[in-house]
Amino acid sequence: MNVFSLLLGKLPFCSLVGALAGIIAGTLLGLSEAALPAGMPAIADLLKMTLVLGLLGWLADILVFGIWLRYGIAQIAPPALPNALLTALLTVWINLLVRMPAIAVPLGFLAGVLVGWVLCRFCRPVSKDSGRLTHG
Repeated sequence: MNVFSLLLGKLPFCSLVGALAGIIAGTLLGLSEAALPAGMPAIADLLKMTLVLGLLGWLADILVFGIWLRYGIAQIAPPALPNALLTALLTVWINLLVRMPAIAVPLGFLAGVLVGWVLCRFCRPVSKDSGRLTHG
């Protein structure tokens, strides 16, 4: 077994999609953090950063999971969009609070895994027989 299998093998698929979006957001935010002013940016600027980083993460998710891994763009794109946008929002917020560009990527990864895990819990299939959530 390799390190990636041990670290990522038990995560739900939504967490992997979120992790990729978080890595993209954390990388770009960490690289640009030195250029940001010392104070907290205005809400409009935060939303702009979140939107741009979320859309870039979403495009990366579509490319990697939808095209390269052949899950299909139609299956990946709709659920990956809120995952990427929420991950970008959490990544931006955490990184602007911490202000440590060196750990922006791991923070983005962790934010993506957390957002993806939470979203997976909301998206579990419902059994037709019982009307309750299925296990898995």
